[in-house]
Amino acid sequence: MSASTSTSQLDATLQALQGGLSQAAPAAGGNIDSWVSTLNGANSPALSAIADELKNLKTAIGSGDASKISQSLSTLGEHTTKAAGSATEDAKDKLQQLGQTLSDAAKSLKS
Repeated sequence: MSASTSTSQLDATLQALQGGLSQAAPAAGGNIDSWVSTLNGANSPALSAIADELKNLKTAIGSGDASKISQSLSTLGEHTTKAAGSATEDAKDKLQQLGQTLSDAAKSLKS
């Protein structure tokens, strides 16, 4: 995976989430599948954990269980923010932003 591919994928994900969860929902399945493929291809245990949590999120979205969706988004936010610490310079800020956006989305489902 090239750095430009991953930053393009980050940009697309951030853009999808900026409109809120309800706007991101229709494309969520395809986006999640794409990220799972990308992360599993990176051959990193930390990124594989994120991929596994993305699978949990997809299942939760399919069930419509807001509590499970919120928990999964929260976990993804934490893992993504942590992954930003070891990311390339061009991806670090975007990963931190994505982690915060995921955490905020999780909180919005709880309120």
